[in-house]
Amino acid sequence: MTTRLISRLIVATAALALTCVLLFTGSKASAGKADKSAPTTPSNLVVTAVTDTTVSLSWQGSTDNSGSLSYKVHINNLANSAFNSLATVSQTQTSYTAKFLPSNTSYSFSVYAIDAGGNKSADSNVAGARTLADTTAPTGPVLQAAVLGPSQVQLTWTKSTDNASNNCCNYSFNMNASPLTQNINWAIAPSDKLSVIVRHLKPGTTNSFSVNVSDFSGGNTITSNTVSATTPPSSDVVPPNAPTNLHLVRDDSCAEVWLGWTQASDDTDSQDKIEYEIYVNGVLSPLPVSAGVDFDFVYGTAFGDNYFTVKAVDRSGNTSAASSAIKLFLWPC
Repeated sequence: MTTRLISRLIVATAALALTCVLLFTGSKASAGKADKSAPTTPSNLVVTAVTDTTVSLSWQGSTDNSGSLSYKVHINNLANSAFNSLATVSQTQTSYTAKFLPSNTSYSFSVYAIDAGGNKSADSNVAGARTLADTTAPTGPVLQAAVLGPSQVQLTWTKSTDNASNNCCNYSFNMNASPLTQNINWAIAPSDKLSVIVRHLKPGTTNSFSVNVSDFSGGNTITSNTVSATTPPSSDVVPPNAPTNLHLVRDDSCAEVWLGWTQASDDTDSQDKIEYEIYVNGVLSPLPVSAGVDFDFVYGTAFGDNYFTVKAVDRSGNTSAASSAIKLFLWPC
């Protein structure tokens, strides 16, 4: 009985060993059959069309023993390598159009093929192209004006679009046919429009306004229609007192802070009518201005020390002295 048991164990052990050998040998054989052949190299890469934001390419296709491959297109921005990219093209395509490129910029292109096993061909020849200069201005905005009080007019206009995606828009303003660069704050508007409030106008005056729109890259500019607005007169010439107790309410990081202060008072307007201007390193913040508030959001503009002051403004445009300055050390993102 014992002899039979030992014999069976010997046979079982031998069978297990033989199975392991066969499995190991088969695994090595399978590994030895892995595809190690690269596709043939794509050839005759040429540029077939160029616009201000696109470059179209075509090439002679590759072949591979596996029958399955794809193409990778190197897109090299010769002005700034940070904008280089690599596009994937399916086996059935031997053409590609690089899109959303900056205008008037030089590029080089090359293509290689890669199969499912990760085997890569050599790069094709290099083809070069320069995107055309953008000479098309954005669409023209339609401007409207609304009088908000003796010293303020709100300008609202339809959003412009540009022939180049992600290339729109810069805005500037004119008053009485001259550039307007001061006392402009952005305002809330419907989603299809933009708006600013022009402040510190002289009460009882008529002024004309227009908006210039240009694209980011070409600087092509178009000007809106001109509108006129007449502010009502005011006899108020006394400014509010200066806000006090300017302090940091919250630091949201990335140079984004909330400032608080004690509200000012005025001889004519109630506190809920008094607006507050925040100055960052001596420059008026372009963010929307609110009336009757004792804190507001603002961006710092410099790495390190930033100096903030606040002024109170009544409805007639009379401006208080600046509050005491607060200095904050801010970190950019």
